Amino acid sequence: MRRRCANFFIMGTKMAQQDIVAFLEKNYPNEKIKYLGQGSDSDAFRVGTRVFRFTSKNISIYAKDADICHFVQPYVDVQVPDIQIVHRDGFQYAVHEMLMGERWSWHKFQFSPVRQRNLARSAAQFLAQLHSIDTDALVRAVPAVRDGVPYIDFDLVVPYLKPFMTARQLRRFREMYNRVVNAPIDKSDMVLVHMGLKGANSVVYPDGRLKGVFDFCNCGIYERGRDLVLFSLSRNGRLYREFLREYQRQTGVRVSRKHVRELALVEFLWAKRWYVGDVFSPIGANIVARNVGLVLMHFYHLPEIMKPLVRVFMKVHARMMRK
Repeated sequence: MRRRCANFFIMGTKMAQQDIVAFLEKNYPNEKIKYLGQGSDSDAFRVGTRVFRFTSKNISIYAKDADICHFVQPYVDVQVPDIQIVHRDGFQYAVHEMLMGERWSWHKFQFSPVRQRNLARSAAQFLAQLHSIDTDALVRAVPAVRDGVPYIDFDLVVPYLKPFMTARQLRRFREMYNRVVNAPIDKSDMVLVHMGLKGANSVVYPDGRLKGVFDFCNCGIYERGRDLVLFSLSRNGRLYREFLREYQRQTGVRVSRKHVRELALVEFLWAKRWYVGDVFSPIGANIVARNVGLVLMHFYHLPEIMKPLVRVFMKVHARMMRK
């Protein structure tokens, strides 16, 4: 199987990925082990029919994930994982049965119009159900969710944006950023948001309907518009319009597309640890560069086809600055 030199903090000790592989092979000798990839908080392995996630940070993030999944299961029609936190031989990890289904992506148009419509409507239904959950009851059951989804001080990301904006553009972006993140929010719009409904965190039926959703690690109680941003970024206008119509029909809430667009522009700046790290470790420079690139694309209204060129430009600029 594929092996990389990632490091993990496990039971207070920094250990390499090879140690995790050896642990899995020793304790699950009759299971097929496959490396699934790296997310923002962990590396995942498929062991038989289950998913094992080992975090490079704190296992408490998956304890929160497990508690939230358990709480929301009765309120949504899609499958969500039943997560167990395991402590074994000095390792801490999260385990759940793999949700089986087809993969998809907002940015690909392989779905037929009927499948796209089914996806849009079922995704809208899932978020409508999630957003209708009693947040007071949720906080009583899962106090960790109270932390919400914070934005960061704009000054922390200025060094990343400054090379690609004029002083006037940066000033205008700061004004817009502060206006968006400091805007008052109606209590009725403060809901449980998933913060990541996309193909990497869900599966669908063959007809396109949403079947299962996982990875609730970033969820929190915040304004509902945060969960609509990924749909607006899909570059698939028909899918987005169908989704909004169904979401508004099921919730009775009128969505401001302008506000969603503004949230989309600052969406990739909300996680402080992406840029300055936290008590465990920062996320890799590649993810920071990806997020900054997306900010620039939306700030300058660039089409999706320009994304590779933006990344190339950023890499060339970084090399020139190092000389």
